[in-house]
Amino acid sequence: MPTIAYLGPEQTNTHLAALKRFGRRARYLHAPTVDDVFRLVEREDAEYGVVPIENSLEGAVTHTLDRFIDFKRSPVAVHGEVEQPIRHYLITAPKQRWQDVREVLSHPQALAQCQRWLSEHLPQAKRRETNSTADAVWHLRQASASRHAAAIGRKELADGSALRAVAIPDHRENKTRFFILGLGEAARGPRNKTSVLFALKDRPGALYDALSPFKRGRINLTKIESRPSKKKAWEYYFFIDLEGHLSEPQVARALSALQRSTSFFRVLGSYPVK
Repeated sequence: MPTIAYLGPEQTNTHLAALKRFGRRARYLHAPTVDDVFRLVEREDAEYGVVPIENSLEGAVTHTLDRFIDFKRSPVAVHGEVEQPIRHYLITAPKQRWQDVREVLSHPQALAQCQRWLSEHLPQAKRRETNSTADAVWHLRQASASRHAAAIGRKELADGSALRAVAIPDHRENKTRFFILGLGEAARGPRNKTSVLFALKDRPGALYDALSPFKRGRINLTKIESRPSKKKAWEYYFFIDLEGHLSEPQVARALSALQRSTSFFRVLGSYPVK
């Protein structure tokens, strides 16, 4: 029975993504932060970890990207990915009037994804970030907090309590992609993706030259993201996802050419995708 660490607690979107990937027979450990998930895998307290990496509406989950940057020599690698549809609910005390809500609590991604709805329906309410949507609902359950507060999370977080959950409508397609983390290398599948982290030498045209080998090799880049190094102003690290496996000759040639253009280079993982 594998042990799976995830950004928790239960009934968060990450928990449901973990269940979707590993099923009910696995043993699950919820962790309060992304960093804690990485550490559980690094210490081999969990065989795998599940963390959010990207949302279709709000883009990259920066906490996860920054963990790869801050611990560049970590043995943790990407072993897979899973997508989870996202549906948000406003959770309040049963007789709470919306005009009395002074504070809305949730994970930063949930607050960002609902910002348009919040501005229209709860313009008077301040937004307060929590470690997870479940953590937001936990705070709401405290009697003193629920008088003038609301939370955003999954409907299941209100089950078994006196709290009320009202769907937040959104006609946009809202999905979050999650990374499956593990040690060692993932097994190759029929279809694969490779994730890479790199930094460039400071010269004109550096990014163009670095990515040119993928065009020549007709390799599709499915994602590119930059993050500040936090060590020097205007210095960046880049994340790319590309179709194909590190063991494929054309992918290996393109990555070798990329590496020659970089001041730092690391393959985060080659892994199967559906």
